[in-house]
Amino acid sequence: MAKNYNATVAKIMAIYGKRIMPQDYTEMMNKQSVPEVAEYLKKNTHYSELLSAIDTRTVHRGMLENLLHRSIFETYMRITGFEHISKQEFYNYKILQTEIDEILRCIRFINAGSQKMIADIPIYINPYTSFDLLELAKVTDFRELLSFLKKTPYYDVLREIHPDADGRVDVTRCETLLRSYYISRLKSSLKFKSQDVKLFTALLDTDTDLINVINSYRLTAFFDASDAVIERDMLPFYGRLSAAKQKEIYSARDSEEFIRRFSKTYYGKQMIENGYDINNLERSAQRLRYKYAKSMLKRSASAPLSVYAFIFLLEIEVQNIISIIEGIRYGIEVNKIASLIIM
Repeated sequence: MAKNYNATVAKIMAIYGKRIMPQDYTEMMNKQSVPEVAEYLKKNTHYSELLSAIDTRTVHRGMLENLLHRSIFETYMRITGFEHISKQEFYNYKILQTEIDEILRCIRFINAGSQKMIADIPIYINPYTSFDLLELAKVTDFRELLSFLKKTPYYDVLREIHPDADGRVDVTRCETLLRSYYISRLKSSLKFKSQDVKLFTALLDTDTDLINVINSYRLTAFFDASDAVIERDMLPFYGRLSAAKQKEIYSARDSEEFIRRFSKTYYGKQMIENGYDINNLERSAQRLRYKYAKSMLKRSASAPLSVYAFIFLLEIEVQNIISIIEGIRYGIEVNKIASLIIM
């Protein structure tokens, strides 16, 4: 097992060494079109193989974004298949995450009364999921969705959810239940050395804390949600922010008071010390998550920690590129695009 761990970590670090660097982001932000960004990625970055068969002169935004998202999954499969570590339950977490994402997307399409989900299905993932994504895309109402999920663990997670008179369901509640199931299952799959379990749990608890902060801030700032609604929709896991501390923060009367209370917490102080704009809470929380994952990847020789941290960093890298692509497409100034990049 140690050999597998060492080889996996070494492979991850070799791939990470080819990551997009700050100067690459600067070069891309100064391009004039999506094809120019694609051409830069093809000639100067580790995405060259991904784009080798693509005529960058005709590539459009949607196609490039889909290719980038696919590259994350293919890298994940390559890493977990390298030493066959995917045979261990933990290393299938990305499949579980994808299944939940697709179920939630299906619910949003149902609520919107749309039949267009099938056009966006990541079909390349279908061989690995526990249910057929193409069949999921044919679902037209929530009761049909429950029937479709009857032989999966997701049925029990969602069975108590009921549509309203118009057939719509509370997607936020569904997301809380499904994400909570994901975290519980992830924690139960940690069959590693006690030190690795301790470190990974700390990283996961940090992620959960910051996700709860972001979600509760949104509910406070944009939806004027009650304390009871916010508490109901938080993930029931706690790291450095205890249940009492989280409740103290999200009981704030408005977004300004929310920020004031949060600024006194461990994470708030970390944001301020790192020079992040705490008033732009969502962006700063993502930057903090990025910082912790990067630190964990550099100092850990643990395969589970390395896989989890690296894939998160790769997801941020792809999101950065997409922010640049969209910024260029909509004619946003370079300095504004730069403010969106997480490093």
